[in-house]
Formats: sequence, C-alpha cells, structure tokens
Amino acid sequence: MEKNNSIKKISLYCVLIFSMLLVGCCINVSCVGPQEKFTKIVHMPATPLQPGSGFAAKTHNGSITVTGSNVSECNLTATVEGRARTVEEAEDVVEQTELRFEHTNDGLVFVIKKPEVMINRSVSVSLDITVPREVNLKLETHNGAVKIFNITGQTVATTHNGKVSANNISGTTRLVTHNGKIESREVSGDINCNTHNGGIETYYSQTSNPDSNISMVTHNGSIELTTPPDYSANIKASTHNGSINTDLPVTVIGKVSKNNLTGRIGEGQAEGELDLQTHNGSIRIR
Repeated sequence: MEKNNSIKKISLYCVLIFSMLLVGCCINVSCVGPQEKFTKIVHMPATPLQPGSGFAAKTHNGSITVTGSNVSECNLTATVEGRARTVEEAEDVVEQTELRFEHTNDGLVFVIKKPEVMINRSVSVSLDITVPREVNLKLETHNGAVKIFNITGQTVATTHNGKVSANNISGTTRLVTHNGKIESREVSGDINCNTHNGGIETYYSQTSNPDSNISMVTHNGSIELTTPPDYSANIKASTHNGSINTDLPVTVIGKVSKNNLTGRIGEGQAEGELDLQTHNGSIRIR
C-alpha cells in the first residue's frame, strides 16, 4: 500500500511539473514582443522661448539632444517609433501619440502623451532640440542618451540607461545616470555628476572661474577631472579598489592614504568644494 501511494505521489508531481511547463510555454508564446516598426519624423512649429527662461522635456524611451543657439524660440524635431505585431498597428500607435508645447510661468514644457492601451505595442520618442543659449534646462529620459551643447544656465539632465554628455556649458549643472558614462567638456561653474555603473570625465574650460564646486560620484568606474585654472578647493576623495593621483599640490589633513584624501588642493586659500567618490576605479586630477 505504501509503495502504491508513493507511486501515485510521484505520478502526481510529474503531472504538475509537466502542466507547469506547458503553461510556461503558452505564456512565452502569447507574450512575444512587437516585431514590426513604423517611424515618423515630426517637425514641431517654432515656438517662442525668451533667453533666460526655462525649458523642460521628458520622454521614457528615446534620446534627447539639446543645442543652444542665438535664437529666441524653440525648434524641435521628434522621431517617433512605434513597434507592434504588424506595420499597420505600429503606425497606429505612432499616430495616437500626441506631441505638444505647454507654456508655464517658468517658460516652456514639451509634453508627450502616449496611447493608454499598449498591449503588444510600444512607442519611443527621441528629441532633437534647439533653444536659446541662455536657458534653464530640465531633461529626463529613462532609456536613452542625453546630449547638451552650448548652454548657459541651470541644467539638470537625467537618464537611467544611457550616456550623459555636455559640451560648452556654464552655470550650475547636474548630470545623472545609473547605467552609463558621464562626460562633460568646456565646463564653467558648479557641476554635480552622479552615476552607478560608468566612468565620469569632466574637463573645465581655460576661461572658467577658479571657485567652482565640483562633485563626481560613481560606484563602478574611474573619475578623471581637469580643474579650472588656478583652482583651489577643500577636497574629499575616496576609492575602495583603485588609486588617487593628482598633478596639483595637495595639503593633506589627517592620515595619508592611497585610497582616501582629505585636505586642500591647489595653491592659495580654498575657494571651492571638491568631492570625488568611487568604489571600483581610480581618480585622476589634473
């Protein structure tokens, strides 16, 4: 009797496992992702945007590129890509995606409204934007790169999966990603860079002021910084697996260590704050 019960139990377990495998196969088949795509390029009407005002744009899947120029308007081109089981369905999701500008007290906001029903469908919107050179930017995407050129003002650029780069920027800048590298060149003013998986490189302009506050934090990646001319600052630098190297004179406060540095960098009285942190990577200061 016990032997028969054991056989019954084993048979029952086999049936259950086989059923689960069948269900799993059915789920995988029914959840096949979109295969076809349809792309549409949309040139938005030029919209007034006065220098010194703000501009904000947010997408989820797609890149954002912003270039500052001597204009008093916003020129925006959106590349909308739909994916679905058929080209017709992909085109339908693109046509249902609404793009518009909204004026606010701070300036201008670009709004993307996607269809509410997105079963076996997806849409991505990438933006190429020209704005006045003097503008306050707030840019956000989740899956895509962010590129910024020739901007003076307050800049906040955030993505989750993608590289963030800025060239010829001045003012107060914050660049954030989770999986990606951060690179900024010809920088003037305060800058804050934060990533988790990726290196950080920041190169200051030779005409920038020597009193900038600089923060560069990553977990997996190296940090490379070229400071402003005649730079002097209170410094905190640390790494766990890596080394710290500097071409600038340093007055160390506390214990001398290969992986930690606290003190003052540069000559003269410290005018800025410098915070450099990584866990797996080296730090290089020039």
